[in-house]
Amino acid sequence: MSSNNNTSNTLAIIQLQSAFRYPSLILGFTLLIGGVLGNILNIIVFIKAGNYKNNACSLYMFVHTFLDLCILLTGLTTRILGTGFQIDFTLVNRIWCKTRIGFTDINSECTYTMICLQAIDAFICCSPSVVIR
Repeated sequence: MSSNNNTSNTLAIIQLQSAFRYPSLILGFTLLIGGVLGNILNIIVFIKAGNYKNNACSLYMFVHTFLDLCILLTGLTTRILGTGFQIDFTLVNRIWCKTRIGFTDINSECTYTMICLQAIDAFICCSPSVVIR
């Protein structure tokens, strides 16, 4: 009886994995295409306007956009390839296996740092106190 129960549980897990495979592919590609296009447009706007040279908030936003683009290209692309197409670079390349998670985590933390620095800079610039400004 337990062998039959294990088989049905395994079959149910395989069916759930295949059921979530296509929606995750569609959502992943949507996020990748929209995110890459949005970040590239942001980078183009920041480079054309040139505000990041004179304004610290613009510089933080420019760096944040660049780091988000790196996260999308490294983290989401490899996840889409692994989940949707069963192409896992971590099995082929040992260095990539060791560095992918660290690279994505460091970039994620840096984007949060840029948001915090932007908020602090905006607070300091808009402070009514002359000493703080």
